[in-house]
Amino acid sequence: MNGARWIFAVVAALSVAVAVGCSNDSTSAVAQPGTLSLRLTSPQADDGAMTFEVSGPPIDNATAVDASLRLFTRQADGSTLVGAVVGTLTSGTVVTLQVPDVGAAARYTARVVEVADRQNVLRASLAGYALTVAP
Repeated sequence: MNGARWIFAVVAALSVAVAVGCSNDSTSAVAQPGTLSLRLTSPQADDGAMTFEVSGPPIDNATAVDASLRLFTRQADGSTLVGAVVGTLTSGTVVTLQVPDVGAAARYTARVVEVADRQNVLRASLAGYALTVAP
């Protein structure tokens, strides 16, 4: 192999190596199924029920965080899950979401629709309430 061909072969090999090294990591494009947490922030100490909506990528399943809570859900459409959780609610994780891609956590939005106290009286204001979806 003469010098020009050798240099061409080395440059071509380096070009391929640089292209592969600079390309997107193929494993980052692969969906990683797993669990996300639906976390409640509440200004009250006696919440007994909450209705909520979670919108975004698909959700395979939703589960109450522990057996003391009852969860009822329905798919409103392909991108929105509507739910009600009943029991002694406190700030922190109240529901876990099984999703096909935990890497899409930032694409989910959640909102509190209504909250009732433990005597089943609806809260007049939702000020201070928040729901977040997090890994």
